[in-house]
Amino acid sequence: MDEEQMNNTSDGKPSGKREDKLLFREEGEEQEESPKQDKREKIEGWKVLVADDEEDIHSVTRMALKGFTYKGRGIRFLNAFSASEAEKLLKENPDTAVVLLDVVMESGTAGLDLVRIIREELQYAFCQIILRTGHPGYAPEKEVVLSYDINDYRTKTELTAFKMFTLMFASLRAYEALASLEGLRKGLEEKVRDRTAEIENQKEAILEMDRIKTRFFANISHELRTPLTLVLGPLEDMLVREHLSEKKRDELEMMHRNALKMLNLVNQLLGLARLDAGTMKLELSESDLFRFLRMVVSDFASLAKDRRIRFETAIPEDGHTTWFDTGKLEQILANLLSNAFKFTPEGGKVTLRARLVSDQKEDALHHLEVTVEDTGPGIPAGMEEKVFDRFYRIENGDGKDREGSGIGLSLTRELTGLHHGTIRAESVQGQGSRFTVVLPTGRSHLDDSEYRIRDPAEETEPYMALRPVREMDGVSSESVGDETEEGDEKPLVLVVEDNGDLRMHLRDHLAVRYRVAESHDGDSGLSKAFGMIPDLVISDLMMPGLNGLELCHRMKSDERTSHIPVILLTAKASAESRIEGLETGADDYLTKPFDMQELLVRSENLIKRQRLLREKYGRNFALGERNIEVTPADERFIERIASLTEEHLRDTRFDVNRLTDLAGMSRMQ
Repeated sequence: MDEEQMNNTSDGKPSGKREDKLLFREEGEEQEESPKQDKREKIEGWKVLVADDEEDIHSVTRMALKGFTYKGRGIRFLNAFSASEAEKLLKENPDTAVVLLDVVMESGTAGLDLVRIIREELQYAFCQIILRTGHPGYAPEKEVVLSYDINDYRTKTELTAFKMFTLMFASLRAYEALASLEGLRKGLEEKVRDRTAEIENQKEAILEMDRIKTRFFANISHELRTPLTLVLGPLEDMLVREHLSEKKRDELEMMHRNALKMLNLVNQLLGLARLDAGTMKLELSESDLFRFLRMVVSDFASLAKDRRIRFETAIPEDGHTTWFDTGKLEQILANLLSNAFKFTPEGGKVTLRARLVSDQKEDALHHLEVTVEDTGPGIPAGMEEKVFDRFYRIENGDGKDREGSGIGLSLTRELTGLHHGTIRAESVQGQGSRFTVVLPTGRSHLDDSEYRIRDPAEETEPYMALRPVREMDGVSSESVGDETEEGDEKPLVLVVEDNGDLRMHLRDHLAVRYRVAESHDGDSGLSKAFGMIPDLVISDLMMPGLNGLELCHRMKSDERTSHIPVILLTAKASAESRIEGLETGADDYLTKPFDMQELLVRSENLIKRQRLLREKYGRNFALGERNIEVTPADERFIERIASLTEEHLRDTRFDVNRLTDLAGMSRMQ
C-alpha cells in the first residue's frame, strides 16, 4: 500500500496534522475541510456490498473501513442480510466494485450460489468478490474458489482492521484497472464498428457507382446498336457492288472495319451488363472442340501476316466431341489473341497452345487449357491481377489503340468464371506475357440453372465484331503526288499515325495538294523527318514507341528539322493536353474528331508561312549581318553555315557539295 494513500484524508488531500494520518477515527470526530472542498461537487464513493446474515459484521466492517479513501473517493456501503437481498441490490447497482460475502446465510451454499449468479447471470466480470466465513474448517477449497472466479476468501477472525484496509485497497485497484481496460476495449470496439460501417458505406457507394456506370453503358450500348445496324447494312450492300472504284472500295472497307470495332465494344458492354444482372447463361451445344479452336485461330493468320508477326499454334489433331458454348468460347479466345497481337511489335511472336488435362479429383472430368503467349512489352510487376479489373488500363502504355478500353480482359475473366474456370496472367516486363485459361468441359459440373441446351437449328448472332481486321501498316510510306505545271514539286507532308485506317484517310485527302510520306510510329517518323526534310509533319500524340510530344521535341531541338512546322492530332481535348503539346514547340494542335477541311487549311497556312520566312531570311542573309530572330537551333545552323562560308570565300573550289561535306549534311538538307 502506498504511503501517500495511507496519509490521505477522506477527500484525498494530504494533511500535515498528526491525527489526520490515523487510519481510523472515533465516532463524531470530523475532518477539517478546506474552503475549496465546499465549492466542489461531492464525488460518490466506491460501492461496496456487505452480504452477511449477522448484523454485527456490518457494523464491524463499517468501523474498520471508516475514513478509507482511494483516489479521492470514499466508500458507499450497501448492506444485505441474505443472498436474495444481495442479488436484488446488485441488480440495482451494477457498478458495485467489491462484494464482502458470507459463505453461509440462508443455506450452507447461499454465498457460492450468489457468486455464480454474479458471474454467470449478471455477468459482472470486474466486481471483486471476497468470501468470508466464520468457520475456517468450512472455507471453500482452492479449486472451488477458482471455478467460481472468487478473488479472495478469508475467515472473519483473520480480518483485522489493517488487513481489511489493505484488502480493500487492493480490490479497488484491481476493479479500477479492469473497468478501465473494459472502457478502453468498448471505445476501440465502437471505433472499429464506426470505421467498419464507414468502409461498408464507401464500398456500397463504389458498388452502386459501378452499377450505375454499367447500367449507363448498357443503355447507351442498346441505343448504339440500332444506328450501327443502319450503318453496317448499307455499307455491306455497297461493298458487294462490282462497279466501285478501288479508292471508293477502300474507303467503304475502312468504314466497315471501324463500324465493326464499335459493334465489338457495344457487344462487350452489353455482355458485362448481362453478367452483372445475373441473366447470362451458358448456351451449350455438342460439337468437336478442337475443330472449333482451329477455326477460330485461323481467322488471325491474315492479321499476323499484315503485322509481320510470327503466329504459332499447337492444337491436338484428334477430335474431341463435348458440350460447350461456342459463342462465349470464341469471345474468350478472340479477346486473348486480339490482346496479344495488339501488344506484340513487328517481328514478334504470338503462340497459342491448347490441350486437355484431367481433373485430379475426378478422372472423368476434363479441362480445356489454353495458353496465349506474346513477345510484347509485358505487364509491370504487381499488375498481373489489375489487368482483369473493369475499365483498368496500364498507365504509360504504348499508345491509345494499344491501351484498349479496359473491357476485354475483364469480360474474359467474367466469361471464364461463368464456365467455373480460371484465368491467370504471367509476365516479365520487356519480354512478354502469358495468359492461361482453364475451362471444365461438358456439363456435369454445372447446375441446371446455369445453362440451357441450344437447338441446333437455332441461329445465333455471329460474333464477327471480335474477328481481327486488317490494319493498313503495309501501305507505301513514300507516296508522292504529281509535279506542278511549273515544274516545281508539291510540298512534302509526313504523316505519322499508328492507326492504319486514319493514316490512309489523311493520305487520301492530303495527296490532292501535297506529296505524302507515311510512318506508323514515332521512331520511324523521326528517321524519315531527318532523311526527307518534309515541309510539314502531321503526327498523332499517342503512339507506340516515340509519342508525338517526344517526336516534336526532338525535331525542334535538332537544327536539321527545327524549322519544320508540326501539327499534333489527339483525342485528348483538355486544356492541359493542348498546353503540353504547344509547349513542346508544336505549331498547331487539333483534337479528334477533327474537320478535314480545317486540317487542310491549317496545313496550307503553315506551309505558306514557312515559305515566306524562308524567302525573308534568304533576302536578309548577308555575311557580317546575321541578327536574325529565329529559333535557337536555326540560329546555330545559320551561324555555322556563315562561318564556313566566310572561312572558304577565297577558295575557288568551294561549292555547295564542299559546304555539305564540311557541315555534315546532305545536299537536300
